[in-house]
Amino acid sequence: MKIIVNGLDFNSAVTSVSKALPQKEFSPILEGIKIVAHDDKVVLFASDTDLSIEKTISARVEEDGEILVPGKLLTDYIRNIADSNDIILTCEDDNKLTITYARSECNIQCLPFEEYPEKEAIDKSSYFVTTQKNLKDIVSKVIFSVATEDTRPILKGIFIEAKEYTLSAVATDGYRFAKCNKPLEERNDGLSAIIPARSLNELSKMLSDDDDLVKVYIEKNYMSVDLPGTTLSARLFTEGQYISYENLIPKEFVTTVVANKEIVEKSLQTAAIMSRGDKNNLVSFDIEEYTMLITSSSEVGKIKESVSISLKGKDIKCSYNQKYILDCLKGMDCDAIKMEFTQHANCVITMNGSDEALYFILPVRTYA
Repeated sequence: MKIIVNGLDFNSAVTSVSKALPQKEFSPILEGIKIVAHDDKVVLFASDTDLSIEKTISARVEEDGEILVPGKLLTDYIRNIADSNDIILTCEDDNKLTITYARSECNIQCLPFEEYPEKEAIDKSSYFVTTQKNLKDIVSKVIFSVATEDTRPILKGIFIEAKEYTLSAVATDGYRFAKCNKPLEERNDGLSAIIPARSLNELSKMLSDDDDLVKVYIEKNYMSVDLPGTTLSARLFTEGQYISYENLIPKEFVTTVVANKEIVEKSLQTAAIMSRGDKNNLVSFDIEEYTMLITSSSEVGKIKESVSISLKGKDIKCSYNQKYILDCLKGMDCDAIKMEFTQHANCVITMNGSDEALYFILPVRTYA
């Protein structure tokens, strides 16, 4: 194999596929990046069997070939020489890759290409269609609520459902719940999947902020998305059912607050300074007719922020993990938010006048 490729293009491709390399020690063969050169195209591929990323770039292919290169080593090396206009990759019969640029070169012992597992073939008969902007946004509005612990693996995924003209995404870690709705560009008879948050996070980084359409293919065990020059595939969570979340969301409230979103967010950030280091990141709310006091305290002091509100219902005092509320507010595109509280201070936060996003947060402590 012999190819000549632009340094920036090659670095971008290597960096992209390296996101699918195993994060923990796994099979040594999967720690490689597969490179296939043919017809002035170079295809790079990496997979840990749960996430796979393939990237295709243009190059001057003087001799076709296929190699498997240690992924982390290649990624680190190419990152340092990415500003080179031309990089020459050559591999002879000794299975050693020689990378040449300017007057410098590097030799890397390749892995046995024939031992690398075949790429999974994914059925593309079932899919939903939305814009890249909406898919990126729906992921960002819920992904922070997924579980990070392994006690309930299924909660480390995002439940995606396409039905008629609506795409829904749901995530929860047992203490907070997030749901977001976005429009579909084509009617769908009903399609759902539990997709690992890591895979959707990597997909989100590849999506643009425009209205270009994207098809998301879903089969029994896999999701696949084709973007220009890039294909991402992910294994789905298939064991067990996602929680029956519709029954979790409160329907009756004793207190409803409407407030300026930016002011609440800034006040929370300010109050949170005092609760840094606290296990629960605790902030307290004291809600009365026209004012919501947000308070945090520690051994070294106390911060109290006052926010003007519109109140319907009872006065209420309650405490929450401030991070849970801030995570919600950061992704909400609105001027005003609505906070609704149950008798036991369970809190539902929405954008005032919109049902696009909904967040449900359990209190840390409730005062009588």
